[in-house]
Amino acid sequence: MESTKRFWKTILKRNDTCACSKNSTIMNLWMTRKNKGKHCDNMFQIVKEKYIMSDEAFEKVLAYLPLHALFRARCVCKKWQTLISSPKFIKVRLGISLMVASPYHPMVLSQGYGRQCCVFNVVLNKWQNMAPLDFLPYKVTYVAGANGLLCLKNCFELFIISNPMTKSWRNLPRSLNHLAIWQCTTHMFLDAITQVYKVIVVSHTGVIEIFDSMLNNWIVISTKLPYGVMNVRGGTGAYCNGFIYCIGDEGFQSKCSGVIAYDVQLGIWSSILVALPLGFGEMRSSQSLQPRCLSASLIECKGCVMLVAEKLQLGTTHIHIFELQLMSLTWLEMTFMPFEFESFRQGLRIDGVVVHGSLICFTSQTGNMTLLDVTTRSWQQLPMCPLLMGKNNNFEFAIFHFIPSLDVLV
Repeated sequence: MESTKRFWKTILKRNDTCACSKNSTIMNLWMTRKNKGKHCDNMFQIVKEKYIMSDEAFEKVLAYLPLHALFRARCVCKKWQTLISSPKFIKVRLGISLMVASPYHPMVLSQGYGRQCCVFNVVLNKWQNMAPLDFLPYKVTYVAGANGLLCLKNCFELFIISNPMTKSWRNLPRSLNHLAIWQCTTHMFLDAITQVYKVIVVSHTGVIEIFDSMLNNWIVISTKLPYGVMNVRGGTGAYCNGFIYCIGDEGFQSKCSGVIAYDVQLGIWSSILVALPLGFGEMRSSQSLQPRCLSASLIECKGCVMLVAEKLQLGTTHIHIFELQLMSLTWLEMTFMPFEFESFRQGLRIDGVVVHGSLICFTSQTGNMTLLDVTTRSWQQLPMCPLLMGKNNNFEFAIFHFIPSLDVLV
């Protein structure tokens, strides 16, 4: 009997202990849930104080992002978009951009109504999509550019100045002579300190039109071409050390072509015609079996004037690069394109030769691109641009060098 009583006392004691333990567990759980909000707030405050960086440090981290990543980060939230668009951040980004060379070269723009953009990253060796120019209300054609600004021409033959990075743009007053783009050589210059830009248009007859953003109007300078020169080839000029170098022809019945220079400060043409290397970039007459002009383009590279020209030999197109020796007014052959680039046998795009530092990009008629490093004289075949894949020869696109900038105003 006594053993039975002890047994039940033990069982009841255990039940009381379990009940108390269970009640204690429930109470602890309830108190934890009750204080969860305060606990989280306190932990967030501790983490914020100990681990979250300041706004100034956060700006510097963002400023070091590549351009394509920076514009993707702008879409994360309104706070980041406001931060990246602020003048303070633009100033920080500008200081970093001056120390780090732009890795983007070249840039391809589809000139249809989509206005998609794609740039080649030299460091990553791949193409990257950029924000399209869909903020422009018209179909546009690229004509020139300078330090973050693009000079475009719309379907109404009006010049447009745009900064694609800030999506800002403006129409320029209509030019006085209504010059056709394909007959002209257009250059753009920007003063980085005053942000005053000029657009200089050289017509095929040698007439110069200059737009000054400070004056906000066009100035026409009627000058005479050097004796014997009948016309100036459109889209073949280069600006170097205060002179605009263009290719002039003596006439369609003559094969003689050469380089003439326009002094921007004095507003006059040089009286000397430096003949092109024999057989390169010559103008053919209408009675020729191939009545066309062999491609020839002048470029400025590392302070020197260079000529990229075609020569037809045994039915095959050869592309050579020459440097103009200003002291002796002669041409020095630097290098030539290796014959292994078969796509260039069909011809070179005159407007597809663009320069960035010591890199020169060449574009064939089929859209293939090749990169030349002038310093090392090495050639590199670029991957096909995604915008040009599967497109026919009638697809309109422009290739040019572009330095992205967030602080240049239109």
